[in-house]
Amino acid sequence: MGAPMKKSVFMVVATLTAFTFVSHASIIGGARAAQLTNNCDPSDHIDRSTVVTATNKFWAKGYSHLHDLTKGCDNYWHAHGMKHGNKVNIVLSPHGKVMTEGD
Repeated sequence: MGAPMKKSVFMVVATLTAFTFVSHASIIGGARAAQLTNNCDPSDHIDRSTVVTATNKFWAKGYSHLHDLTKGCDNYWHAHGMKHGNKVNIVLSPHGKVMTEGD
């Protein structure tokens, strides 16, 4: 492969890499915007608890097949899952207490 051909291949690869990075950054930026958009009041204090933390707490209490995890403006995590073969709605309080919905 001659020098002009190597330069052309390099330019194509560089262009595709830059395009991929920009597209990926746009997707990530969109996801961040979606996470930051909520119906909370400006006075609500949203803590830094994460879906990973909530999932680990639910698993530690014996819940499995977790899905639809959501965090409320009150910092309570809500989820659907299974325990002992039964479908359950569960909640994790900001203080770390796991309970079934309605307790």
